[in-house]
Amino acid sequence: MKKLITRTVTGIVMVLVMLTAIIASPYSYALLFLIILIGGIAEFNKLFKLSEVKPNQVLSYFIAVILFILSFLIAHGILEFTFLFGLFPLLLLIIAAELYRKKEKPVENIAVTIFSAVYIAIPLSLLNFLVFPEIISENSYSPKLLIALFSLIWIYDSGAYLFGVSIGKHRLFERISPKKSWEGVIGGTLTAIVAAWFISGFIPEIKTVHWIAISILTVISSTFGDLTESMFKRYFGIKDSGNILPGHGGILDRFDSLFFAAPLAVMYLKLFVE
Repeated sequence: MKKLITRTVTGIVMVLVMLTAIIASPYSYALLFLIILIGGIAEFNKLFKLSEVKPNQVLSYFIAVILFILSFLIAHGILEFTFLFGLFPLLLLIIAAELYRKKEKPVENIAVTIFSAVYIAIPLSLLNFLVFPEIISENSYSPKLLIALFSLIWIYDSGAYLFGVSIGKHRLFERISPKKSWEGVIGGTLTAIVAAWFISGFIPEIKTVHWIAISILTVISSTFGDLTESMFKRYFGIKDSGNILPGHGGILDRFDSLFFAAPLAVMYLKLFVE
């Protein structure tokens, strides 16, 4: 019971803080997700603390922050998209820097450093294109789509949990996550689709059929995001990626679904809606 209370209180506080920051201004939004980004990179690097693989922590932070800030300014219309090409030399810098680190397993070190950008920094940076959506208000800040995406993720997670606990019998991916069931996924999918229908009433600029498609993509990507994080934790032999969120674990535990859902949501909006 105590754990449930802790988890509930943390969840409520987290939602209130996030909603306040996202709604208040583009700069409070950016600060919030920069904190999430840095915290996520820190947890990711910490996973390798006892491993022979040693990612370049300085460059992993630097590239992640630069990527987020650049994408924010580009989405805001302050910088041209071509500025992102400046990141490619930074990726080469990761390789060159390994020559001077004198660490074992240089290839693995390089790969893991780059992977931190692919897994964490790129998805969070893509959120900037949701909060400056061309379809709603070009180059102007609007938190609607981001809040909608979070709502779909959280509603799917809640629906999957309730259906899984009540009627779940057939395991989805027992080797990685023994508690997840097909019944939970199907139930969560139905709740997400219903939520998408409601969301379409609040954001009429996007047709209902597109919201349903986005909800299905969110379900698929969220499931794989959750399973991927479970795979990482099994590999490292840990229960949670961190303890910064009492009752929820770490940032990677809480935002694993978002890392997969954000790229697909942005891709769909750019290809089929805007």
